Amino acid sequence: MKLMDTRIEELLPQYQLARLAAPLHNIALPAIGLSFEKVSSDQPLMNSRLGGDAYLPKGFVWPANKGRPLNFLLQIDLAELQPHNWQGLLPMSGLLSFFYDLEEKPWGYDPNELDGFCVVHIPATERLEPYQGPEAEDSPSTHSISFHSAWTIPHYGSRAFDWLVGTNRISREEEALYIDLSAQIENLYSPVTYDKHFDKIGGYHRMLGHSMNIQGDMQLEAQLVSNGLYCGDSSGYKDPKRKVLEAGAEDWLLLLQLDSDDNVGLMWGDIGMLYFWIHRDDLAQQRFSKVWMTLQCG
Repeated sequence: MKLMDTRIEELLPQYQLARLAAPLHNIALPAIGLSFEKVSSDQPLMNSRLGGDAYLPKGFVWPANKGRPLNFLLQIDLAELQPHNWQGLLPMSGLLSFFYDLEEKPWGYDPNELDGFCVVHIPATERLEPYQGPEAEDSPSTHSISFHSAWTIPHYGSRAFDWLVGTNRISREEEALYIDLSAQIENLYSPVTYDKHFDKIGGYHRMLGHSMNIQGDMQLEAQLVSNGLYCGDSSGYKDPKRKVLEAGAEDWLLLLQLDSDDNVGLMWGDIGMLYFWIHRDDLAQQRFSKVWMTLQCG
């Protein structure tokens, strides 16, 4: 695997955090950034696409939630992103199709709402047909997707951030500087700007790497909810099973992070993010049907 981008290490002295160079080398993770480009009606799309039609095998059974078809979000042609798949975690070929219930908009904390999202792995990309799924008011507009390499460091609210702070005895003052540093690092790979109306232009979209947490620890929530515990209140976290289950929380990996992005018609709650997570073992065995999803916003 490639070494961490030297640009990150060069930023550390500017934030009075040079002493964290070695810990960040150990904990930084590569990611695959996603960029969206608008296409005209007569322009052929790449296999990787946001919105529009999904290309699926003949006879494909469209996923549904309580009898209502899910909405198609995006499709990833895995062959296209291989130059950036440094860790070799993702399959070499095939399509990953992501679906979500844009009407109900489940948040991911209820084990009874796991049908509100779905990821389908299609191993072969030949003999696929366009399928038009249901439209919703906030369905994303059709865009092609390109990929780029990125590096990520732990974000505030994550388990990795808590470990970094505790292990290196980071002070409150250093925490504040670190949060500013992490924002600048994000913009190295996915520049986001704001227009005169303070509307965000662009988004922090990626596969793998550290997540940009908005509210709190998603890995523990993934572990608890996927094992049947309700996490919409404190009950799941207080359940006696938590102590045993928590040991496996760090085995959950970020599969996809979709930011709110006015450019492409994505909005998650109040300018939040949608995250798909997968257990390390399920990713290794390509069991994408076992993903877990959550929505976080401010």
